[in-house]
Amino acid sequence: MNCEICGKELKGSGVKIMVEGTELTVCSSCKRYGSEKVSTTSQAEAKRVVIKKKKVRTDIEFKDELVDNFSQIIRMEREKRGWSQEQLAKKIQEKESLIKKIENAEITPDPEVVAKLEKLFGIKLKESVPVVKLEKKVSMTPTLGDVVVLKKKER
Repeated sequence: MNCEICGKELKGSGVKIMVEGTELTVCSSCKRYGSEKVSTTSQAEAKRVVIKKKKVRTDIEFKDELVDNFSQIIRMEREKRGWSQEQLAKKIQEKESLIKKIENAEITPDPEVVAKLEKLFGIKLKESVPVVKLEKKVSMTPTLGDVVVLKKKER
């Protein structure tokens, strides 16, 4: 090992010093450039780090999710009542630009906005998704295929 200041070959383990907050291992002639570091922690004082493994869940619960065609349903309900996007926005106390983005399916509305629309129109925009049971696989994380439930479209 070499001195980290002058580059000379170190005899023994060298001297540990602190130079501007950095710990360096240097030779005896370069130790004057910093303050000698005194080891204050013993093995008894050293902290023990424990890494806990996450418990593997065997089932995944899904709450309510928005229906697939929520934007079309909102547009149809608004048009059925003869309201403009501006009128609908005023009724639920939101911005007209938000209604436009929701109807164009550019954004997914916040749960509060969904609740306002459901109450105003008297419809359900959320559907319950059943609990999915996962089979335990040894040392494997669940894949998308383990979790997805396919829903067939009605014709």
